[in-house]
Amino acid sequence: MSDLIKNPRLLRIYIIPLAAMITGSMVGAISILYALELGADIFQVNLITTIRTTMGIVLLVPFGILSDRFGRRPMVLISRLLVVLVTLARAFATEPSHLIIASFLGGFAGGGFFPVVLSMIGDVTRPKERQGAISAMWFFSSVGMLLGPIICSSVLLLPQISLRTVYQIAVVAEMAVFVYLATQIRETRPRDSDNFRFGDYRLYISELMHQPSFQNLMGTGLLYFFSRAIIATYIPIYARIDLGLSNAEVASFSVYRNLAVMLIRFSSATFLARIRIATFLFSAVVLGGMTGLMSAFANDYVSLTLVIFLSGLSYGAVRILTSVLVADNSTAKNRGAANSIFQLAMGTGSITNIVTSPVVDASGYAPIFILGGVIGLIATVPIWRSRAHLQGD
Repeated sequence: MSDLIKNPRLLRIYIIPLAAMITGSMVGAISILYALELGADIFQVNLITTIRTTMGIVLLVPFGILSDRFGRRPMVLISRLLVVLVTLARAFATEPSHLIIASFLGGFAGGGFFPVVLSMIGDVTRPKERQGAISAMWFFSSVGMLLGPIICSSVLLLPQISLRTVYQIAVVAEMAVFVYLATQIRETRPRDSDNFRFGDYRLYISELMHQPSFQNLMGTGLLYFFSRAIIATYIPIYARIDLGLSNAEVASFSVYRNLAVMLIRFSSATFLARIRIATFLFSAVVLGGMTGLMSAFANDYVSLTLVIFLSGLSYGAVRILTSVLVADNSTAKNRGAANSIFQLAMGTGSITNIVTSPVVDASGYAPIFILGGVIGLIATVPIWRSRAHLQGD
């Protein structure tokens, strides 16, 4: 990893997820709390998350196609500029409807970020170094994910700092990130992509979609992220409303989750040197399903923290392993679309979570956590079906 970090071209790319995730995870740690503070009910909390994700997945494939056609840099800049504007809107929201509108607008930004960054790394690396380069990118991302909640939890301990203040701090930080991107990031798209013909491009995408291994990756992504969305949505609500934990305690869950993500991403290269990629992915998805089942029996801060930490280990591994497999199953001509289509499958799984709101209202949290665990375990089936194609040999 050290050799990759010394590569100036890659290092400039790695700064994108590092900086963006610091600001994004800082407000992400309190987004549900902020909605509850403004008077949102469980359905509105789910709606706020679902609208943003839905808008994001609608634009995922167009963003990927446009990055293949016009370049990666413009798509990243557009995405982050929209993030600045949406964070500003949230910072001055006064009721849940304002957050719902902001989520709708934020969806236009969320669809184009990580798929394009992964495509940039795929553009500038050779196949033999791609796995390490993607691992390094996710490691930088996880460092940002860890620092953001730490900053958030720390400032919330100050009596003069409110949840709204955190959003206002994030606005300034997002502006600084955008200035960096505009001045430091260069285009990575191969020049031979200038001869873009949509008829040929449709053929590249068709070939991609007919690969059994890619189809099964999409199936795993959809089921796994449905399971994960249940944990991410309901544990903060359960902890704050039913258990009466403080804002700082709930925000600290993100610290433990993102610490786990960082640890697994830092050590992923070691695991991949000893364990076949399909086996590693299978184990990580099983762990994700088990955390859903464990959530049904967690009833205090310590047990919830353990669930969150194990969920972070699972998520960190799944994201890096699936990213490597998507890169290996695509080419420079369709890589933007490949990353976007896989992100579409994950996003579809996440937004499906909104249908669980009536169940929570009627039966409480335990049945939903169990459902998430079962769906998470079912997500291993596509991996098992295509294990012969996912060995990474």
